[in-house]
Amino acid sequence: MNTTTRTILTVLGIAALIAPAWTAQNQITARLQPQSFGLGEAAQLTVTVNGSQNAAPRVPDVDGLDIAPVGQQTSMQMINGDVTANVTHVYQVTANRAGNFTIPAITASGAGSTQPIAFRVDRGAGGQAQRAPSRGRSQLPAPGITRDDSAPVDAKNKSAFLRVVLPKQELTVGELVPVEVKAYFRAGVSASLNGLPMLNSDAFSLNKLGDQPEQTRESVNGVPYTVVTWTSALSAVKAGDYPLNLDLPVMVRVKDRTERRAKRRDPFQDFFGGNSPFGDESPFDDSFFNDFLGGMTEKPLTLHTDGSVVKIKALPTTGRPVEFSGAVGQFDVTSEAASTTGASGDPLTLKMQITGRGNFDRVTTNGLPASAAWKSYKPSARFEPADSSATSGTKTFEQSIVPVKAGAQEIPAVHFSYFDPGTQKYVTKATQPIAVDIAPASAAPAVSTATSAATAPDPGPAKSADGLVADQFVPRRATSSLRPLVLRPWFVAVNAFMLAALTIGTLFRWISSRRTNDPQRRERDAAEQSVNASLAAMDAALKQQDAAAFFNAA
Repeated sequence: MNTTTRTILTVLGIAALIAPAWTAQNQITARLQPQSFGLGEAAQLTVTVNGSQNAAPRVPDVDGLDIAPVGQQTSMQMINGDVTANVTHVYQVTANRAGNFTIPAITASGAGSTQPIAFRVDRGAGGQAQRAPSRGRSQLPAPGITRDDSAPVDAKNKSAFLRVVLPKQELTVGELVPVEVKAYFRAGVSASLNGLPMLNSDAFSLNKLGDQPEQTRESVNGVPYTVVTWTSALSAVKAGDYPLNLDLPVMVRVKDRTERRAKRRDPFQDFFGGNSPFGDESPFDDSFFNDFLGGMTEKPLTLHTDGSVVKIKALPTTGRPVEFSGAVGQFDVTSEAASTTGASGDPLTLKMQITGRGNFDRVTTNGLPASAAWKSYKPSARFEPADSSATSGTKTFEQSIVPVKAGAQEIPAVHFSYFDPGTQKYVTKATQPIAVDIAPASAAPAVSTATSAATAPDPGPAKSADGLVADQFVPRRATSSLRPLVLRPWFVAVNAFMLAALTIGTLFRWISSRRTNDPQRRERDAAEQSVNASLAAMDAALKQQDAAAFFNAA
């Protein structure tokens, strides 16, 4: 194949590859999110150019607005051999004053223009109506930006961050509150979880987190984020001011262009045996193919919370009830009996229910204490949570109590104490007494006549009128056991010994018979006897000094 033919084939191949992209109609679209934001906040302007990669949009200047580019993202589509490149340009829009604004039509070469975008900027929370113009571009990277460096995305630049949501910043030792742990990932950042959030402070205790967190989407300062949320409960362990810090290991995937350039090859060099018709300037070095043929590299990253300080108060010692078990929260206690009638000595079941919100792991009670009128046993407990964080619900205690006396009785009130973090006081609540009717214990059953007769002392044999004792039947010697003979130990031992002896004898006889009938052994025995006879003849010849007989035997 000559050089001219190669060049023609190359041109035809390139034309077939990129002709659909050339013939596709270019189009430009723009979107601002959110459409309304406050002064001091930022919105995201996304300009997408379809069908043309080199057409850069021209964003006009608007008085009172600061529109700063923060990055771009390229995507490829190939449908039935048609290749289309879409380039998304991302801008951050901030306002220097409040009011209504309009971004005029944005144009791009060969891609047309967008529609004007109208939006409103409201005053900030502080009521300010004017803000100094921003100096330089924001440090907040845009969502979905392809990063060219090989370093992983750092949580400090807000591409991904971790947040803890507490209902309040002041807790009491032992207090249990619901908590949400949220991991934010900017739209376009590709990441996967590498574990669960973990506390790095011994001042707090975090309940078990689920393996299936909730995934939602939120907008932070006008920037969309994918949010992974765990719902659990947090309790304070010791008093003091401590930062609440959590860590979350993740794996972030970023583009590695350095490695991609080293590994990328021109397919026309492989086709033409290393002599590409384009020489050193291959079209596959263009950024169009860089994004299309790009690879991803996984980088480990640990997200951290901002470490906001939580004030933990100690439980007061003044006024602490004797029956206080460490329960902190707000609770109510009720009790009921399974039956209001019974008999003296028969157990009744007393059920107590403690309902409310707090640390149910420290909600305990000894129930009804033992007294002269009642015997009591340790109660059993079970907890039924009312929410996913298990900070509210009902804990039920069941206790067996035994009345000692008969008549109209009353199950005394049961007391339960807890600490209310809202009022910072100890609270003791009691159940209502329960009236019960206890019948006397049933009388013991009379002993039957047959049993009495059997247990009565034997008066001895009856005597006749002449003083002689009547004939008596003397039974044979009775056995002390009903166990069969075959199951008695001595019988089993004797039979086991006989069986073992029989087995050993049979084995010994089998070995002897085998040794005797072994042809190789008989051959060895005959050879050994012949050698012994020759040695004996040699000894006899030596004693007689007969040399001829000695050599003959040898």
